Amino acid sequence: MAGIYHGLFLVGYSRRGSLRRIDYVPAHILQTAPEVFEPRSPLSVKAKRAGWRGFNYNLEKIPPIGIKRVYPPNAS
Repeated sequence: MAGIYHGLFLVGYSRRGSLRRIDYVPAHILQTAPEVFEPRSPLSVKAKRAGWRGFNYNLEKIPPIGIKRVYPPNAS
């Protein structure tokens, strides 16, 4: 996959809406793990951007060593 990679922030909330955690995945980790990016189906011919394909992140395929906890600090 060619392109420009950006870091990814993963934010988790409780069912009541309070902030539980924030994790960060640096861009260089995403670049070395292309299996994280799963292509979506192309948009239909009736869509404004017909044929455009995006992707979904498969968070289960991010290497655990690449995830850095941001909040709460010092939590494991």
